[in-house]
Amino acid sequence: METPELSFTLAYWVFCLCFVFTPNEFRSAGLTVQNLFSSWLGSEDMGFVQYHIRRSSVTLLVHSALPLGYYLGMCLAAPEHHMEHILEVSTYSVSMALQSQCQVSMVHSRQHHMSPDSASPTQILTLKVDSTNRSMSPFHIRLNSIEYSELRDKLHSPVQNLTNVVIYQSVSELFLDTFRAQVQDNPMYSLPRGQELEPCIGCMLVAANVKLLQLCQSQDSDSDSDCQRCQCRPMWCVSCMGRWFASRQNQQRPETWLSSKVPCPTCRANFCVLDVCVVRSSS
Repeated sequence: METPELSFTLAYWVFCLCFVFTPNEFRSAGLTVQNLFSSWLGSEDMGFVQYHIRRSSVTLLVHSALPLGYYLGMCLAAPEHHMEHILEVSTYSVSMALQSQCQVSMVHSRQHHMSPDSASPTQILTLKVDSTNRSMSPFHIRLNSIEYSELRDKLHSPVQNLTNVVIYQSVSELFLDTFRAQVQDNPMYSLPRGQELEPCIGCMLVAANVKLLQLCQSQDSDSDSDCQRCQCRPMWCVSCMGRWFASRQNQQRPETWLSSKVPCPTCRANFCVLDVCVVRSSS
């Protein structure tokens, strides 16, 4: 059975061969280096030598970048494999490390009292990525503290915090930790034999691992304000379900979030935190 990765690989390398050797069809469509960079190359008639110096330079640059374009395309074509590598993209470089061969550690934190995106102070964390592969140099990642929880969930191993950096989380991220803890205390849902878990439709990075069951109210309750029966199969991971739950709350009254009810993101049946159950796969 043909996989998306194989299909993308074949299509990409056919495109590369055509782009490098330029058949008539590509020339007619304008898919040539000369046409794509015509505004920068200038006129061949007005400056023949200068034109071909620029043309050969940009051709070498574009052709040498085709393998990198392939790697980035594979990441887009197969999002479920995004976090097999840790990548840091800067203006002039891309650093990467295989998760199974690296260790991430917290090295620094800086507090910014003014932020263009938020009225509250912003904490910027600096993480160091060390690879056991000696051919890969260490590199640093900088991110907002409110994004740290999402990154931590996608890493295969815990982040070392040897400098004891205190991480300040947003109200939503603090609630997400409480949400996860409550879900772990709820009854588990046994997946029917033969049914497989699909990727979470919220992030497409991990398998769906929670199911909504009507547990906190009478099973025959039909009130619009009460919890209702959800017929959806497991489609969400606990983190995405928690973020959905928080996004439907009154942001000015976080003390009411845990006792609130929200509609299922797919079928709109009301549920509360007590109805969210971790999925247990059948053996």
